[in-house]
Amino acid sequence: MEKRTIYDERLDDLAQTLADMLGVDKTEAMRLALQNEIERLRSTPTIDDQIATLRETVKNYGRKSTRMVHPSKKR
Repeated sequence: MEKRTIYDERLDDLAQTLADMLGVDKTEAMRLALQNEIERLRSTPTIDDQIATLRETVKNYGRKSTRMVHPSKKR
């Protein structure tokens, strides 16, 4: 696989800032940033997951609630 150099002044500045904050070199800072972003995106529920969760919530709505009793019929 051919390696490519990406040069962008803003990217270099961001990488240096992160590297300084983490106490690593710029290459490691960029690797960590990319790895963390990929993991964040992978762990984000898909729209299908969100819909399924919402459907389950709606389906079970009211099952755990107590029965309503008219105030005049309280014990």
